[in-house]
Amino acid sequence: MASHDGTRPQPIARLDGAIKMTDAEHTSGFRILLLMLGSIAIISGLMLRLYYLQVIKADSMKDRSKPQRTYYLSLPPTRGMLLDRNWRTLAANAKQTGNYIVMLDKKRSKNVSETVRNVGAILNLEETEMERHITALTQPDVKARDLKRNVSEEMKTRLIEADIPGIVLRDQPGRFYPEGRLACHLIGFTGKDNKGWAGLEYVLDDKLEVAERVILAEKDQSRRMLADEDLTTLMNQRVDVVLTIDSYIQYVVERELQKVWEECEAEDANAVVLHAKTGEILAMATVPNYDPNTYQDSPLEARKNRLLAETFEPGSILKPFTIIAALDKKKDVVTPNTIFDCENGSYYFAGNTIRDDIHRFGKLSVRDILVRSSNIGTVKIAQTLGNNADDYKNQAAYLYDYLRRFGFKDKQSGDPNTTELPYEHSGILPPPNKWHKSRIGAVPFGQAIATNTMILAGAYAAVANRGLYVSPHAIKGYRDVDGIFYPREQAPPVRIVSQSVIEQVVDMMVAVTEDPEGTGTRVRIPGFHIAGKTGTAQKAINGEYVKGKRVASFAGFFPAENPQFVIIVVVDEPRKKKYGAEVAGPTWKTIAEELIAYWGITPTYPSDPMLAAKTPRAEGKRNERERKTDAASHIALQLFGVNGAMQIPSQWHRSHSPDIMPNLLGRTLREAYVELAINGLYAQFVGNGKVVMQEIAAGTELKNRQHVGVIHCEPILTDSGVTETFTLLAKN
Repeated sequence: MASHDGTRPQPIARLDGAIKMTDAEHTSGFRILLLMLGSIAIISGLMLRLYYLQVIKADSMKDRSKPQRTYYLSLPPTRGMLLDRNWRTLAANAKQTGNYIVMLDKKRSKNVSETVRNVGAILNLEETEMERHITALTQPDVKARDLKRNVSEEMKTRLIEADIPGIVLRDQPGRFYPEGRLACHLIGFTGKDNKGWAGLEYVLDDKLEVAERVILAEKDQSRRMLADEDLTTLMNQRVDVVLTIDSYIQYVVERELQKVWEECEAEDANAVVLHAKTGEILAMATVPNYDPNTYQDSPLEARKNRLLAETFEPGSILKPFTIIAALDKKKDVVTPNTIFDCENGSYYFAGNTIRDDIHRFGKLSVRDILVRSSNIGTVKIAQTLGNNADDYKNQAAYLYDYLRRFGFKDKQSGDPNTTELPYEHSGILPPPNKWHKSRIGAVPFGQAIATNTMILAGAYAAVANRGLYVSPHAIKGYRDVDGIFYPREQAPPVRIVSQSVIEQVVDMMVAVTEDPEGTGTRVRIPGFHIAGKTGTAQKAINGEYVKGKRVASFAGFFPAENPQFVIIVVVDEPRKKKYGAEVAGPTWKTIAEELIAYWGITPTYPSDPMLAAKTPRAEGKRNERERKTDAASHIALQLFGVNGAMQIPSQWHRSHSPDIMPNLLGRTLREAYVELAINGLYAQFVGNGKVVMQEIAAGTELKNRQHVGVIHCEPILTDSGVTETFTLLAKN
């Protein structure tokens, strides 16, 4: 159809043609839709599968994956450490070089019986031993088992080359004693199986030992163990035992015993130092001794703790207890001034002649009987315990009763040990119904009775405490893996005799050391009242006294007014010199002087003319000897450090109040250690040199706290650039 103007009309465009997609565009959109739907389906499937595996089948999958992500780890047995009262290590763990343990892990072994026999062929195990291992490993609760200990380096190499599945080799645990011989009889030692064989190692074996454990540990793809705090705690799990002894005091006692043992050519010598108020054993030693690191190289006699395991007749150091019994039981008959006839040194009694060893006395008071140590006078004092002089049954009963109160006992009585230590020989003190009359003529002055040094120390501590008995003990408490200290509960003191009676006897014991006629004047220390008693006892072997064999001793405590320390020194069979005053007395005095200097004890008798007005200055003086004694003042000085750079006590030393934390910053480790020790405090020292940080701030009220936390030290640099250190224990 033509338009009015003659041109051909154009077709009108279709509306749907403007939005219609091409075929290519249509195909592409469809594919995207399919991809989205497919992705949703796959993700949904994965999520459903994951839900199925992680939730529905979680327990089953965990069990299936367990062998791939975990393995059985054997934690070897370990032991807690033994520490002194200042947390100085005395016994620690160490690997035994060249010794290994062969263990079979059931999970890794394809055939337990075959594995055991393959290992047995290499290690030459007996058939019965292999059968025992196989039987044990067949038990369902047994995951692993040690097949052999003490395997040599050569055998270890052969086992590695054999590459037997399920066999694990590990270092055999051992014990190391960093101070060597120090306190060896107290500490003891462990055997090759790391079990306690002697001393506290034996007694505390169950407390110290953490048994071998097999646990399940996780590993990564490289078979490396994954870090785990709980596992770390398990591996380090142990309890350390803190002892009451002080390493320095122990060292001094051992040094002085060695000296008197050699000088007097004695059979042996031993000594105990107790803290009088608490009964804590600050030192106990016997010579000869041994090194627990190489105990197998020492003779059996050297390893024997004679201080506990052997008894002796105490002799005159028992006399104070006889006098205590009479003063307490027969107050209306016996006083310090009561006079007894000592028969001019010879007294026939119950078929035997009693003699006074050196001097012959006529009439003496009770005080002078003790001061001059009359055997005859002591027996006559004991006779007052009966209704009359011939009433030996009541005399025996009452004397026995008082001796028992002070801790003396008989091996047949079944009494517990005096301390925590093993192998104690309790002694000989038969019940009174077994006493003959002749025993009354011997026991009062220390014959026909046997005891050990520790029992004597406990008895003298009861006198020092004015009639209160405190049990000697060597364990102060326990420390866990976090360093928290738990004090060990101790038995409370027990009143055994009235204080008024003990005061009278203490006065007599002071006279023993201060009266010109006293037997113990050699132990006098200027500025201090010493209460003590000498002892020289005949030695009985197989029930017979042996001519020329004696036991020399000195027992005492100080300061007499307020005793801090009890010291007992016993020297067995001295061949040069023989009496307690000349043999044991000087050793006792030296130990006491060291304690005064180390503990910082102020003289209680400043008007003593023998006491110098001022401690001499010795710091910086070169001298090979550790202990210096100024000839004018008789004050013992202990030199420490490089060329004697420090002394104890210091020239101007004053003890700090034990209730307030002292300022230790800037002091050397030794100075800080001593400052704490003399105030009954102790800390854990980290590092060496000079104190740079203390856990408890200076001036803090301690409120009866003894452990004052951690003290950090850093090295001191000298002009030459080397580090100058002060060890906690100076030794030659």
